[in-house]
Amino acid sequence: MALRDRVQPLIKGDCADDEATLSTYSRDTSIFERRPSLVVFPKDADDVAAVVKFVHDAKKAGEHVSIAARSAGTDMTGGSLTDSISLVFTKYMNHIKDVGDDFAVSEPGVYYRDFEKETLAKNGKLLPSYPASRELCAIGGLVSNNSGGELTLQYGKTNRYVRELDVVLSDGTETKLKPVSFFELPADARAVARRRDLSSGS
Repeated sequence: MALRDRVQPLIKGDCADDEATLSTYSRDTSIFERRPSLVVFPKDADDVAAVVKFVHDAKKAGEHVSIAARSAGTDMTGGSLTDSISLVFTKYMNHIKDVGDDFAVSEPGVYYRDFEKETLAKNGKLLPSYPASRELCAIGGLVSNNSGGELTLQYGKTNRYVRELDVVLSDGTETKLKPVSFFELPADARAVARRRDLSSGS
């Protein structure tokens, strides 16, 4: 059965394996070219989890299948390219969920230029990563590459401004990641941290 026919029933979004789509997503702004077998446009995090779980299970069964996540494709190292499944966020997962006084909640497919306009209009602030590709790049790539730009020396790179991430782990499990203090760790994790400190002489 074709890969598209196996993945499409699992998600609400779209799968495409036509010549034009595969050709479009075989390039990014790097010098490299890799033709995907399938391009998937997830509608939401549940779609992402479903595709990741499919790949996890297929790999366990010995299949050669993998995922490359892609937002705007401005990566210059070929990181968004694959010969397997290209998971593209800009089509559907492109919403700014909330903007507060000192925060914004965004899906990975939001273009930085749109994110900047929205935050400047609502709280007068911008994300100071400010990469050179800011008119073309998207938030997913900005976060995953810890991007920086002309304001980085003064304000730091993207990781300095990420408070929390909703992520999908390699088995398809959805979870939240955020920094915690030592005292917010479970007791067993605190014990491990103490042993590491003692062994390193801290």
